[in-house]
Order: sequence, then structure tokens, then C-alpha cells
Amino acid sequence: MTFERSFANFVQILSEEELTPEISPGALSDISKEYSLRSIVAVISFFKESDQAGEPDVVIPLFGPVQEKEAPDYLFKHNVAGKKTVTYNIYLYDGKSWNEEEYKSFAIVMDILIIHMERFLLEKAVKDSALTQYLTGLPNSGGFIAYATKLFESREIMGYDAFYFNLKSYGLISRRYGLSEGDEIMKRYAKKLKAFCDKGEMVAHFGGDNYTALIKKERTREFLDFLSSVPVYGIKNGKREELHIAAVIGVYAVDESLKEPGQLISRAGMALSYAKNVANKPYVFVNKAMSTRIYRQKQIEDRYEEALANDEFRIYLQPKVDLFTGELIGAESLVRWFCNGIVLYPAEFIPILEQEGMVATLDLYVLKKTCEFIKGWKENGIEPVPVSVNFSRRDLNFSHLAREIVRIIDETGIDRKWIQIEVTETANEDERLLMTNFLISLKEKGIDTAIDDFGTGYSSLSSLRDFPVNVIKIDRSFINNESVSENDEIVLKNIVRMAEELNIKVLTEGVEKPEQVDLLKSVGCHYAQGFLYDNPMPENDFQKRLIKRVYSE
Repeated sequence: MTFERSFANFVQILSEEELTPEISPGALSDISKEYSLRSIVAVISFFKESDQAGEPDVVIPLFGPVQEKEAPDYLFKHNVAGKKTVTYNIYLYDGKSWNEEEYKSFAIVMDILIIHMERFLLEKAVKDSALTQYLTGLPNSGGFIAYATKLFESREIMGYDAFYFNLKSYGLISRRYGLSEGDEIMKRYAKKLKAFCDKGEMVAHFGGDNYTALIKKERTREFLDFLSSVPVYGIKNGKREELHIAAVIGVYAVDESLKEPGQLISRAGMALSYAKNVANKPYVFVNKAMSTRIYRQKQIEDRYEEALANDEFRIYLQPKVDLFTGELIGAESLVRWFCNGIVLYPAEFIPILEQEGMVATLDLYVLKKTCEFIKGWKENGIEPVPVSVNFSRRDLNFSHLAREIVRIIDETGIDRKWIQIEVTETANEDERLLMTNFLISLKEKGIDTAIDDFGTGYSSLSSLRDFPVNVIKIDRSFINNESVSENDEIVLKNIVRMAEELNIKVLTEGVEKPEQVDLLKSVGCHYAQGFLYDNPMPENDFQKRLIKRVYSE
């Protein structure tokens, strides 16, 4: 076969598909005879300035076997996207070499091959970037699932444990070193994680301080020990400071109950949530009780949309009372889920809906039903009272939430003064900013607001100062002790006094005993709700209360 024919075949084969490394042996087959070609091996090296500096070279055979210890006969180099160099090592059969004309003609072959390899590497980089976390270069959630799917399909996944972990006090580290150096610390941490992994293991970064990992079962204890104190460093004022980062970890020991790869994340994530919020331990393994909870969570997620469409959620109203006059002065809307003959209370489904980002639709549903109740009272000649509706902190991520609340109220045709929006205070700085803007927006639109569970968070007093609210609701824990101490009384009295000076009303939740009423009166708290007056009740029962209006002693 002539060189022209061999070269034409070479170009045609390379042009047919984009998987250059796979098709290049066939493309080079005829040409190799012309040039005594034994092997071509591409070696990718990363520049010192790139994010992947220090990573081992990537070796890609393009023709013939990899020659690990033998020096190449010829080299061709090419830079790709300014971040890496590809060196093409050319090996000829023993004793062979090229004259100048042969070298020049083969350089043309290499130019064509390099063009196709550059296209292949760039396309691979684009695909990889979609599966890679931009900061650390570790796989992102998509990369994790893609890899886990391969292990799942081959059943190799049974040899692994799945991890989901957060970094302890990373916010403090970020504040101490600043955002830029905080990012560098995160990169160093990620490199340590990657270096820990054996062949076949992987660590993924979902963003923030959220990580997952697939580690072989026999190395799980070693990985837990490693995550308890990962050594990194930070630079402050030009000085290097050593620090150790610990993690809180959820572990799912993969077993035969695994039905799809996504469960690796959800189950390990459930264990992490338990470790952080319940057990207060550095790590927790998924157990049978958690598995039951996971199954229950899945049921709630799967049924929620259908239940909402079928009006399976019922609104109950709990009265609010003036302690000094016994007058009914308001109510709170509370939701119950009547699911297949079973009543589910908010504590059973609200946290799950919050976790899955689904709770906003329920909160708006409760608001709409509450507005319809008030409209019905007006049409029946019954003077309404303001009714409060709870909105989750997770709802604050919806930028048009205040606008949507106003739309629902106005479309019902009731006065905005009959609706009050309750939110729970937060210590998270990002959430506080969102909440402040949300409360300001509602105030500007003439809608009253309240802070729920006041006194249980981390920044209650600053909430009085910072949040533009009309009411604070004192948490029941302030009055639930068997005997309220003098200190408790002093705290309550001063909260009430400060709130009144700021023109904020105070209502106490969970009032169940007459002596609690006496205490609240003594400290100047005028309003309360609790079982002493009424349990949450269906709307038709509340309407009777609304007509009666006053609780007699």
C-alpha cells in the first residue's frame, strides 16, 4: 500500500469517531509499517500554575504497548488549554531510525493525530467539568452518582461503605482566614481526602462543606479515624498556621437493601443528620430504626403532591387569649395530615418537606385555606380575629415569597390586617439577612409578623432589635418547669418590658395551668395560647368560639 493510501485511511478513520485513543491503533496500523512504528504513548502533565498541579501524569496509549522504562526514540509536545502539556513518546523497532525526510513526513501524521487528540481532550474536559466541583476538583453529586452507578450495576458496591460528612466549625475557619484563604484551605483539605483513597475508592464534594465518599469496607474504621483530624494549614498575615479539621459523619454500610445508587446519599445523609441533631456524636452508622425512618420519609415524599391535590391536609385553629380580659383575640393555623385514616402531626412530615424543599407549597396552602375561613366568617356576619400562619425558614429562599403571600390574601378579598405571618428566629447569618428582608417587605405591605419560639434560638435579644415584627411568641419552655425560679421570672419580666418599649406585643405559648397565667400576669404578659383555654380545633368548632368571644373563669 502506498503512503498516500495509508495516510488517507489514517485521516478517514480518525475523522469517523471522537474516541481518538480507541480508534488510533487502527488508524495508525498501515502507517506504522512505513515508519517501523512500535508504540505511541501520550503522557499528560499538568502545569505548576494549574489547579491540578502535583497530580500524577496521565498515560494514554495510542498505538502499541506502553513502554514504562524505555526512553522514547522521538518526542512531540503540545500544550492544551494552557493547563497541561501532552508529550507524545514515539518508539521504533530496535535499531530503526528516521532520516530527515521521514521525520518531516511523520510530523505531518502527528499534526493530524494531535489535532484529534486535542479535540478529544477538550471534549473530555467539558464532560468532566459537568461532573466536577469547580473549587476542589473532586467529583460533584453528578460525578458521585455516575461512579456509584457503575459499581451498583456490577454489584461491586457491596464491598463499600457510603459516607456523608460535614466539616466542624468551618464557618469559624472561613471567618478567621477570609473567603479567599478559606477556599484555599478547602482545596488543601480536598487533596488530603483524595490522597487517602485507594484504587476504586472515591471522595466527592457537593459544595460548601458537604462531602460524600465510597470507601472499601475493610478501610472504614481507618477513614473514620482520618476524618476525625485532617491536618491542613492556613495563611494569616503572611504566616502559615497549622490546623486540624474534624468532620461529623453519617455512614451507610451498604447491604442488599440498596435498590438504587441515590440511596447511598440519602441513607448516609440521614445518619449524618442523626449524628448532628440527635446523637451529638462524631459519626453514626445507619441502623434499623433509621432505615424505618428513611422508608417513612420516602412514603411522605411520594404521597405529598397527591395529598395536597386531594385536600388531605386539614387546618386546625388554636385560640389566642387576652389573659386579663379572657377575650379571644386571635388564632394560629396548624396543619394536620389525614393520610389513609391516620392523622399525621407536623413534627412527622414538616422536617421531611423542609429537607426536600417542598414545604413552601404547604405553607401557602395553609395561608389560602386560612384566608377562606376568614372570608367565610365575614360573609356569615361574624367579626374575625387575626390568624397567624407559620412559614418555614426554608421558604425564605424563594425571592418572591412576600409577593405571593400578598397575592393570596388579596385574591381572597379579605383585609390584610386579619393575617399574621409567623417565622422562627435563626442564628444563621445568611438566613437572618433573608428573614430581615422578608419581614421588612411584609411590613411595607401592611401585614403583621411574629417571631415564633422566642428564646430557644441563639440570638433572641438581637432579634428584638433587628427584626421588624409586631409580636414575639415566648416558647413554652420558659414556663414549663415544675417551679419557675426567681431568675426565670426576672428574665420573662425584662423580655416583656423590652418588647413593650419597642412597641412589640408578647404572647406566651403552652399555657396549661392557672398558676402559669398568674405568673404571666405578674410579669406583664398580656396574651397566651395553650391547652388551658383550647386545643387546636376544626374550623367549625372555632367559629363557635369566635361567636362566644370570651373565656369565662
